[in-house]
Amino acid sequence: MKKGHLTFKVFALIILNDLLDSVAQLGMKKGLADTGISAVTFQNLVEFAMRSLSSWLIWAGILIYVISFILWLVIIYRIDLSIAMPVGSAAYVFIPLMAIIFLHENVSPLRWLGIAFVILGIHFTSQSKKRAA
Repeated sequence: MKKGHLTFKVFALIILNDLLDSVAQLGMKKGLADTGISAVTFQNLVEFAMRSLSSWLIWAGILIYVISFILWLVIIYRIDLSIAMPVGSAAYVFIPLMAIIFLHENVSPLRWLGIAFVILGIHFTSQSKKRAA
């Protein structure tokens, strides 16, 4: 099957998919934090599972993942997987930003440097098909 080029529309779908993935991760992380369990052990595994499954944030995250999965199927139908996967790495940028804003996490300068390399990789990958054609 011949796949199309990375058009703006497909690129926007990939970014939307990454945003959905990031929101799902954020919701599930927040839902897990709301369980009140600080460490998961064999002894409290059932309690942890029950509290987790009773969190609306966990269920919202799962629902968003299902939507993201369907969108991802559309994306990989339209473009080569070898392009879609690296371009789809924008979640590596969105998640730290959302974690800082909503979870008050600290992101070190070294981690930001790594994120900058991911952004460069996304750029080079998105350009590679254009130059090869």
